[in-house]
Formats: sequence, structure tokens, C-alpha cells
Amino acid sequence: MRYFATACALLTASAALADEFSLSSMITDVTVYPQGAELIRRGEVEVPAGRHRFILQDIPNRAVLETLQVQVSGATLIATRYRSEDVPPRDSSSPQIRAAEARIAEIETRIQSVRDAAGLVRQKERAAQNAIGFLRDLGGNDGMAQIGTDGLRDIARMIEEETARAGASALEAEVEARGIEAALEDLEKELSAAQQALAAIRLEDEDRLYLVLDVAAETAGTVAVDLSYASDAGWQPSYEFHLTTGEAPQLSVKRSVMLYQDTGEAWKDVALTLSSLTPSERGSPSEIYPQRLRIAEPAPAPRLKLSSDTAMEPLAEPVQVEPMVVEQSRAPWESDADGPGVTYHFDHPVSVAPGGEGLRLEMDQLTTEAELVAVAVPLRDDTAFRVARFTNTFGEDLLWADTALYFVDGKLVTAAPFAALAAGQETEMGFGALRGLQVTRNVLSQSEGERGMISRSNQQVQRVEIEVENLTGKSWPLRLVDRVPYSEQEDLEISWRASPVVSEENVDKQRGILAWEFEIAPGETRNVSLETSIEWPEGMVLR
Repeated sequence: MRYFATACALLTASAALADEFSLSSMITDVTVYPQGAELIRRGEVEVPAGRHRFILQDIPNRAVLETLQVQVSGATLIATRYRSEDVPPRDSSSPQIRAAEARIAEIETRIQSVRDAAGLVRQKERAAQNAIGFLRDLGGNDGMAQIGTDGLRDIARMIEEETARAGASALEAEVEARGIEAALEDLEKELSAAQQALAAIRLEDEDRLYLVLDVAAETAGTVAVDLSYASDAGWQPSYEFHLTTGEAPQLSVKRSVMLYQDTGEAWKDVALTLSSLTPSERGSPSEIYPQRLRIAEPAPAPRLKLSSDTAMEPLAEPVQVEPMVVEQSRAPWESDADGPGVTYHFDHPVSVAPGGEGLRLEMDQLTTEAELVAVAVPLRDDTAFRVARFTNTFGEDLLWADTALYFVDGKLVTAAPFAALAAGQETEMGFGALRGLQVTRNVLSQSEGERGMISRSNQQVQRVEIEVENLTGKSWPLRLVDRVPYSEQEDLEISWRASPVVSEENVDKQRGILAWEFEIAPGETRNVSLETSIEWPEGMVLR
């Protein structure tokens, strides 16, 4: 214990003698997940040999301190201290703000220089205009009448020549001034962009962490500090699905990503990586617990006792139920599918302001063959829908997206969420209603053909007629989907028959779902009839 106390005393004493350095750091690399991000920032400082203390005051207060990792090159890290409250004031304004303000001042100086140059040229124009005015006044002077004819002729010639010269000078000055001032438009745009950049930087949080690193350097030199931590950001894919019809239908997927960050500071030219992993999700499998069952004599019917001394009978021991675990819902790229998830590395530096600014990054366009069919569900819809069947042959998963845009031959037909699609998975994707493929579904009686249902106390017979009419002017492969009820009780008997015969029963392993597939020509009407019979014992009720 004495050795430990002595070591602590030495550590405290040496720390008191340590040199202090204010260390500025910049974000260099960012890995963004669908929820959250990992930020890596670096700072460097020249130090002599010995014990030193680095003070960092440029990490926003939104950093998740529990995830903070520190690596030091060129020295040995001894201790890390941090403070999020009662933080001392920062030594100076942000280097980014100073650089942005200097940029604005430099552009404003260039604008003023252009205006000054144009002003000097316009001075020549005004001098020329004044000369022209003087010459005009000279020609109208009353004293000119006393000059002889030859003298008037000479003066008139002089006025004409000098006026022409002055006019040419004025025009040249005007053209030169306009040429100089043409640069102002680009400079004004440049100034506006610089002002917007400064405004974006000023969106950063003023509240910063106070981080202190105690290090020991064996030799003098450069010490580099790399810090990583989690903060608030996220991304999700954005898709445009383009279906091209014709002899050989194709489906193209135009991919981009939508990125936001609310980390409390601007990202300036960072190396960006997007990951499909979600570190915030549960990482371990669920647990199950033993289930104990008991049997006991049936409890007697409760008796109402009004006496005040009635003793309450003990309650039966409750059956143990295992707890319920609810899972929370939750351009140029280089993709990497090795290991868990997929990562995308963007090969250009990226800048994103904090807060409300969103960033859309273009990715690529993928193309595959598709089979085009019409699908009708007359129980719910009065038209068929255009559906593309295809397989994800792109070699990587297509991730879930809030909204995707669906185009047919370049025209937007619908916008809807997109469910994730694994590599190699086959799917069907809807591309809008086919108004020219109209469907009707009528429930008919068995005998009179009127609407309704024949029934008696233990039997029901239903006859359904489905009609499909093709008004599109082209043939369509059609898939018609309907249903019949099913039973899991032997005493409840259900039978049905269809004309024409169904192409598939229990579609997608759903009992009672039926499908017909046939080609329907332009102007053709096709009919499907479906009769269902339900019987059950007398005295029972159909539910």
C-alpha cells in the first residue's frame, strides 16, 4: 500500500510539472451507420522530451463519451480526463471560423478593387462627356457671329473633330468599364458562397468538451493524437427503379444515399464510409426460461360470506411466464462485402454542415433482366397492376428505404417504400395501375343469378363471377389472384370448384389463396367463376 501511495504522489508531482499544450484537432474520417456515426479526428503538436499535458477544447458536447477511444503516436498516453460541465472558456475562436472570415474579407477586397478600377475608367468617360458639352456650348456662343466665314468654317471643323474624338473616348471608356464590372457577378457569387459557408460553421455547438491527455515523450518531436467516438448521424439509401418495356424488358436501379449529421460541428473534406451495420441493435441472442406447469383440484365455486370474520382463501400460485423480449424496429464508390454487413467508401472528400442540412450522394446504376406481367386482385382492386419479376443479380443486398421512385419508360408512376432485397433473391415489384385492364367481381346467388348468398342453418353456397376486360391495345400475361375460405375442423366442410381450373393453389404457402394465369388479347374479355360450399352440423354456428 505504501508503494502505491508513493507512486501516486510521484505521478501527481510530475503532472504538476508537465508542460501544457493547447491541441487543435480536425475530423478526418467518418463512418456513418443507418443510426449513428463513428468520428475520427486528429491533432498534432511539436513537443520536447518529457511529461506533457494536452488540452483539447474542440470536441462538441454531443460526443458520446462512453465510446471515446484515444491513440497517441510519438509519446506514451498516461491518463485521460474529460469534463462536460463547468468547462473553462476556449482560448480562441475556431480556426475554421477564422479561415472563413478571412476568405470573406479577401473576396470583399477583390470586389472593391474591381469597383475602383471601373470607377477610374468611368472618370475618363465623364471627362469625355464634359468635353463634348463644352464643344456644343462653344458652337452656340453669341461671339461666333463676329468671326468671318473662313473662321467659322475652321471652328466648325475643329468642333466636329474634337466631338468625334471625345465621343470615341467616352464609348471606349464605357466598354472598358463594363468589361471590368463583368467580373463582379462571379465575385458576388463567390462572396455569397463564402458567407453561406461561414453561416454553416456558425451552426456548430458552442458547448464543447474539456479533454486533458497526460503523455510522456521519450524524445522531442511530433506527437499525433487520434480520437474516435460515436455521435448523431445517419444515412439511408435512395432508389429510382426504371422499368423499360418492349421486347426485352429491363429493370435499372439508380442508387444514391441520403446523409444527415447532427454532431454539433461541420464536416470539412472528410473521408466518408457508409456501413449497413447497426451497432445500436442487440448483439446477443434472446434468452428463454424454464416453464413450470402444475395441476390442482378445481377451485370450488366462490361463496359470498357477509360475516366480518370470514377468512380469505389463499390464492393459487401464479404460473411463471417467461418475460417477453421486444425488439426495437429499427458517383464513385468502392463497396466491401467481406465480413459482417456491407461498407461503401466514397472516393472524394465530403463536407456536411450540422443541423438541418441533408446531403445526397450519387452512387451507381445497376441493370438486370425483368419479366413483365399484369396482376389483378379483384377482391380489392378494380384494375390490374403492372408488375416486374426479377432476381437481384447485383451481387449485394438492396437495403430498405423509406421511399423509392418507380418509373416506366422514363415516366414516374408511383412512389412507395422499398423492402430490403437480399443478393440472389427473387421478387415482384409493382409499377402502377393498368387502367386499361379492368376487373369486376360479383357475388351471385346459385339459382336466380341475383346478388346475395343462398344459405340455411347449416349450409352456405356462394357463387362468384370475375370478369377481366383488356382495353390496352396490347396482349398481357395476366395473373389473377382470389381466395376461398379454409377450415381446420373436421366437422366444418368446405369444398370449391373453379372454371377455368386454377394455375396455383395456396399461393406463397397461404391456405385458400388461388391464382389463375393466362394471356389476354387486346379487346378480349375473360371470365372466371368460383363456387364455394360450406357445411357444418346442426346446432352449430358458423363464425
